Amino acid sequence: MFAERLVCSWIGAFGLAAGAFCQTYVQFSVIESTSTGPNSINTMGEIAGTYFDANNHMHGFVRSAEGGTITSFDPPGSLGTSASSINNIGAIAGFYIYATSPMIFTHGYIRDPQGNFTTFDPPGSVATFAESINAGGAVAGYYFDASDKIHGFIRREDGTLISFDVPGSVARTVAVSINAEGAVTGYYQGVDNLLHGFVRRPGGEIISFDPPESMQTTPSSINDAGAITGFYRVVVNGQPVGFVRDPQGNFTSFHPEPNTLASSISNEGAITGFAQSSDRSIVHGFVRSPEGMITLFVPPFCSANSTTPGGINDEGVITGSCGAGGRTVGWVRFP
Repeated sequence: MFAERLVCSWIGAFGLAAGAFCQTYVQFSVIESTSTGPNSINTMGEIAGTYFDANNHMHGFVRSAEGGTITSFDPPGSLGTSASSINNIGAIAGFYIYATSPMIFTHGYIRDPQGNFTTFDPPGSVATFAESINAGGAVAGYYFDASDKIHGFIRREDGTLISFDVPGSVARTVAVSINAEGAVTGYYQGVDNLLHGFVRRPGGEIISFDPPESMQTTPSSINDAGAITGFYRVVVNGQPVGFVRDPQGNFTSFHPEPNTLASSISNEGAITGFAQSSDRSIVHGFVRSPEGMITLFVPPFCSANSTTPGGINDEGVITGSCGAGGRTVGWVRFP
């Protein structure tokens, strides 16, 4: 069902001499897959993600922390399954395709640690995309209505579904991450047709935000303290720059390479993502410590332009994917 490879690699830190650290990497893939894509890792080290089989059908998977056993899964009636997020008890949220003509129709789902599925859709949804599940089992994501407009949603632990739109949004409000307190972050399209970030507090108050000099803001992750990471495009040249917004609303930008996209923040404040050189010939993964030190890395089995971290846990363990041997494989990076 799966294959693994364990290697150790010496890598330098941004601003430090090379060879400062040695990280352990584990390469893994679903054996029958053409592409294995981890999306999320919990504190226990369990990983959830999506893979494509030889017929280009997608399936969800969960990889155990002990032994690395990979279990493939699909909700009943699925024509294709994506696993987006795993919480600390092993519950997984994602979406699956149930019809494809004339457009793709999807349901959201939760898979409990025993493998049982609960499916759901906000009222009026024709396509539901569950993106994030928190420690208590609340889920955030977005959905399309029949007029092709996109709305954010929260599914509470008791199954109550709340739909919302950022005031002033046009056509789309996209929720991407929910923390333990129930705060949600994401982005929306404003009347200026640009993307702006938002945080929805547990009580329902929505705050819009943009880092200074941003013309497109795309948050990706919120931690339990309320710190948010993501990236924005600079007005001057349109290049993406990583950012962290602290719980008080203060911004810090970072860009170890000209094109920097942050994907996940841990509860400790460590951030991972990928950074692309100006000529686009190299794509590094990176980890930014809570103190701001940035380490660039490329797993030794990965091609130079394909390292894409997807998630980081509170132990600093990172998972992601890359091109290797003619297909996309998953990996785990241990600090």
